[in-house]
Amino acid sequence: MAIGDRVTGIGVEQVYLCARCMLPGDSPGPCPRCGQERLTCRPGDPDDPCRRPWIDAQGQVRTRAPLWWLKQTVGSLAEALRQSQAR
Repeated sequence: MAIGDRVTGIGVEQVYLCARCMLPGDSPGPCPRCGQERLTCRPGDPDDPCRRPWIDAQGQVRTRAPLWWLKQTVGSLAEALRQSQAR
């Protein structure tokens, strides 16, 4: 199934995205647009908290990027955010 295909009731387990130009693909490998290796990302179930953006303790949205994307691209920062929220 290609990234653009929609199947009712079936979630996407993983996607392949270029971190530079955000071009999706249906398999891992180099991005055909820019040549950077695609990241394998697992966005989780539709109601999984990892699909939400980073929201700080004051309720402010700090970035629109979902937490699963932050973990793939800036993992150490996402881990620090998770730990700070657990306190």
